[in-house]
Amino acid sequence: MPAPKVIHQPQTQQALQRGFDQLVQAVAPTLGPLPRRAIAQNLDKFELLDDAGLIARRIIAIPDKQADAGVMLLRQALWKIHQTLGDGAATLAVLYLQIYTEGLRFLAAGCDPNRLRAQLLRLLPALSQRLVSDARPLHSQAELSALAFSICYDEEMADSLGEIIYTLGRYGQVDVRAGHGRHLTHNYVEGSYWRGGAQSKDMLRGTTRAIAEMHDAAILVSDAEIEEPAELVPVMQLALRSGFKQLLLIVSSISEKGLSVVLDKRLRDKMQTLVVKLDEFVPADLQQANADIALLTGGRPILQGAGETLDDVRKSDFGSARWVWADDKNFGFASGRGDPHGIRTTVRRLRKAHDKARDDDTSARLLGRLGRLNGGLATLYVGGIAKDEIRQRKDLAERTIRALRSAIAGGVIPGGGVALLGCRDWLLQEPVACDELEAQAARQILAKAAEAPARQLLQNAGYDPSEILAELSDCDKATGFDVMRGRIVDMAAAGIFDVAQVQVEALQRAVMSAALALTIDVLVLHREPETMTEP
Repeated sequence: MPAPKVIHQPQTQQALQRGFDQLVQAVAPTLGPLPRRAIAQNLDKFELLDDAGLIARRIIAIPDKQADAGVMLLRQALWKIHQTLGDGAATLAVLYLQIYTEGLRFLAAGCDPNRLRAQLLRLLPALSQRLVSDARPLHSQAELSALAFSICYDEEMADSLGEIIYTLGRYGQVDVRAGHGRHLTHNYVEGSYWRGGAQSKDMLRGTTRAIAEMHDAAILVSDAEIEEPAELVPVMQLALRSGFKQLLLIVSSISEKGLSVVLDKRLRDKMQTLVVKLDEFVPADLQQANADIALLTGGRPILQGAGETLDDVRKSDFGSARWVWADDKNFGFASGRGDPHGIRTTVRRLRKAHDKARDDDTSARLLGRLGRLNGGLATLYVGGIAKDEIRQRKDLAERTIRALRSAIAGGVIPGGGVALLGCRDWLLQEPVACDELEAQAARQILAKAAEAPARQLLQNAGYDPSEILAELSDCDKATGFDVMRGRIVDMAAAGIFDVAQVQVEALQRAVMSAALALTIDVLVLHREPETMTEP
């Protein structure tokens, strides 16, 4: 295997700088309501992109191997914030480059990189708090729609998502699916549903739109894997003795021989039965789904892991719901007879866990459970001219939904980079606790970085940033420049907001990562590095 190449200073800083410059030049034009776009080649197709996170993800490697290290370092940060919050990648990139570039100037002037990093991190908590000091909650559907438009720049999508999030709230379950035609439509479904449909088409025959429905149905949930008809006989007999006329049976799997019991005409004349399975491939998710269904319906899950079988079922183990439905891919119910107090307690616990979650997968799973336990969901059908357009609009809708959830959680601040601009004077005027060169440098670096997003946004819209920022210097801190109307306005009155949580996250990630990059002295480059498609 070829020996790796080792790069030392000053080539290390120069290489990282080139990498950061190239990636930021690719994503910075997407910042603001009048973004410029990038074209990415994917095999024999081309994508027209205006999302910084997706653009960064499409960059797998660049020919300059030394600069590629800088590209990959920043790319990881951009994709992470894209996945977590759905927005803020372009802001993070602009801040990152400015902090690193200014930091290099002070390192050349004699600053110690580790002490400079320590001073930057010391200022970060107070700066983050200052940034969101004027955060305010969103109170109306119109405000949510306005914020959605500032993220997706699609009026039809913004109106739909503003209504959906306003109706369902922060933890509501929203599914985004490919639609028909060129427009967006959405609908609401009462209750909760899971992936995994009816296990036989015979259960759906003769029903409207191949959807079987039942009312006031008994529900039994189990992780049983039914192979033989004899395994089902005790349950069916108990259901008949208990006087159930309709039954939803949720199992992990069932064989054709097992289904023969349910589909027997003599039994179907006495009791309508739907057998469905949960399409959860992770055992922990399957257990949680079983527990949630039992909680919502007032039943008790029959678990093989606890040594139980269907022979152990008692009448009290059955739950029930006012309305039950199933098709070939999904099943659900509404108005389950579960204990409201128990449901509220579980919802509170899951909300706390969701707010503390730092892992994307964990957060998504908790959000899905919360949506189902809250008992209401919405489906957004995204249309378009071609499949590629539909896919891009679906990604955009999901990204906007994540940002709107963050806005409900942490509120909004004046948009257009105005909130960060308001921190600039505080950084320059606040007395420094010590006379260290690094302490003075850290404030100068962050003050310069605070201007960067506003400058880039104005430049993208075709304005002279220096001229506009000079005009804003004498205005109130909540005043900014509306690039759509071409005039200075009160940002809140104009409905121009940024999501507070997104801006804080972008600032924190940019400062921490760029400060760490300033301490890198050596690059070790492999001759044939492994190519990674995921950041």
